[in-house]
Amino acid sequence: MTQQTQQPANPQAQQFQCPQCGGAMVYDAGLGGMKCKYCKHQMAVPAQPGASGPREIPLAEGYQRAPRGLGVATIKFQCKECGASVNTAPNERTASCTYCASHSVIEVPPDPNLIQPENLVPFRVAREVAVTSFKSWLADLWFRPSKLKTMAELEQVFGVYVPYWTFDSQVFSRWHAERGWYYYVTETYQDNENGEWVTKTREVRHTRWEPASGQRQDFFDDVLVCASKGLPEKLADSLTSFDTKQLVPYAPGYLAGWRAESYAVDLPVAWTKAQSTIQSTQQSRCHSDVGGDEVRGLQVQNQYSGETFKHVLLPVYVAAYRFDGKPYRFLVNGQTGEVQGEAPYSWVKITLLVLAILAVIGVIAAIVISRQEDSALRHLPTSSVFASNTQSSRESMMALRLGGDSVRLSRG
Repeated sequence: MTQQTQQPANPQAQQFQCPQCGGAMVYDAGLGGMKCKYCKHQMAVPAQPGASGPREIPLAEGYQRAPRGLGVATIKFQCKECGASVNTAPNERTASCTYCASHSVIEVPPDPNLIQPENLVPFRVAREVAVTSFKSWLADLWFRPSKLKTMAELEQVFGVYVPYWTFDSQVFSRWHAERGWYYYVTETYQDNENGEWVTKTREVRHTRWEPASGQRQDFFDDVLVCASKGLPEKLADSLTSFDTKQLVPYAPGYLAGWRAESYAVDLPVAWTKAQSTIQSTQQSRCHSDVGGDEVRGLQVQNQYSGETFKHVLLPVYVAAYRFDGKPYRFLVNGQTGEVQGEAPYSWVKITLLVLAILAVIGVIAAIVISRQEDSALRHLPTSSVFASNTQSSRESMMALRLGGDSVRLSRG
């Protein structure tokens, strides 16, 4: 790991010292508050001045109104492989990336223009629970390499506040389509039965199409867009159990002793992704509004108003490990305990299983064929067997007579 000399990221960054012993205070997930690492003194997380409930920022004014920085002393490390930028405590040094376990991490200066989170969901699941979940997940895997369990280092389970954007918006949708209704017509046709042509009838389905149009008004609340560079989009989208109703105003104390990733998906790009999610939802809703038995040619035009956003941090435990040079990740939702993960397959084990199944099928087929042959022999008519035996006896007697004639001729 290459380290560079770095000045403090924010001169107003807070240091959290224990009021009793002067030691470092960190946020404790099980406690839901701050706890001294030395004397175990506990206290509530200090609130930000003027903080209240979750605050929505108008999208058009986002960059101008949003505060900057994390407000807590951190050191920023960037992975040269996956590109994630993770902020750690000043006294914490990391030799590998939190998300891909690569050792190509460097210390970089912080970006002073990054928007400060408006809200976050605090960690509620203790790290010990996340480690236990990781062990259980590994134990339940099928068709995985045997050495995977020894290669995945359980002590490398980190709690990370992952950056997200949330968007609210009113959406007015107009739609046009063709609505199809089924109707049935009785038709006659000719069919051949026992060599004779007969006339039959059948019901044939047709579709009657008619133009249709309509409109609807919907409100979208907290459409989540992951702003992480370290989490693959598909894996991030699999964490679906976050409850954004539990968001609390951002306070630097929640980050004390924890890692936090800087967002890598900027606000305009995130809003474009959110619009794609909204459009897909509205397409489905308008499709249902059309009615009928079939729908074709559906076109939807959406108009947005009252768009607001929040930059939030959501709690995720990450265990990153590498197998055959490829990174894999295991995630635990730090709020609900939901588990998601990636793991390689052992194609050797899968191949052996397929061969074993084919072998079993082959044995069963051989047994069935053998029994069918035995059954066929047992059900042959007695006269057929007698005739077969009689014919064999005649052929044997004929051979003996011919043999005797040959002997007499040779003697003569």
